[in-house]
Amino acid sequence: MRELPKINQLKNFQAIIRYGSIRAASQALFQTQPAITRSIQELERILGVTLLARGAQGMELTKMGRTFEPRVNMILNDLERAVDELYQMGQLSQGSVVFGCSHLPAYGILPSLINKFQAQHPSLTITIIEGQLSELISSLRLGRLDFFIGIESPEISMNEFTVENSINAEFCIIARNEHPLIKSHTLSQLQGAKWYFPNARTGYYRDLERFIFPNGRITGETIIYGDSISIGEQLVLNENYLFVGPRAILDVSYLKDVVSEIPIKEKLPDASYIIIYKQLQNLTPSAKQLMDEINIACSEFLAASNKVNYRL
Repeated sequence: MRELPKINQLKNFQAIIRYGSIRAASQALFQTQPAITRSIQELERILGVTLLARGAQGMELTKMGRTFEPRVNMILNDLERAVDELYQMGQLSQGSVVFGCSHLPAYGILPSLINKFQAQHPSLTITIIEGQLSELISSLRLGRLDFFIGIESPEISMNEFTVENSINAEFCIIARNEHPLIKSHTLSQLQGAKWYFPNARTGYYRDLERFIFPNGRITGETIIYGDSISIGEQLVLNENYLFVGPRAILDVSYLKDVVSEIPIKEKLPDASYIIIYKQLQNLTPSAKQLMDEINIACSEFLAASNKVNYRL
């Protein structure tokens, strides 16, 4: 049988890439520099290729190293997940869950649900990464995320993922109640406005931007891109920015009295929210339970608004 790399060699390789040098990696891993160097030399001997080379900015990946790196990340992520899964089978409250989400879940669903779930599993570590699918798809493919809930991007192939749910949501333009343009009835009346858009290179929000600005932006129009809910709220509530989001956001208790929909005659395209995870990646018991609860809560939240149709 061909000799295979050891786990500590892969971890050392990953650490050098992350920290940029053998010295920094040795400090982070509490190992000596000679020990890290020998580990990498042994790894390269086993593989028969050179993975790292010293460059002007520290250690740099060779062509072979760039090919090898994503596989290493996947192997270590899968191994950590497998250990976590076995641990959780004995005690559900232990372990960790990392998932990505976009604005609707973060606004109307997750805060109370996560608080309740965390109270039931106090030793479980939960990490939430805000962002759009186009920004988080690489992390999902590499196994860094357990699952994602957010807007579907038709340009992204779903062949390697399981889609748990698909929910159609109506979108609208939202502003604070005192915004000077709050009574506008057409998109043309919003010219010169300031906008806050989610940061997405492709997909729904890029199409939406083209819908709102069919002839491009005019002088004076400002767009800030980002995936921070808190920054978006401050821009909308305090700086007169407009925000495009699911109409269901208007039913969120702490927002419904301070923001409103701008009643333009043009109908914005609907978005499709999905919950997905990688097919070849078994969800841990905690991740599966949390995903299922978010799935149900999201469907109920949208259905209760009587403004969307959803299909399981």
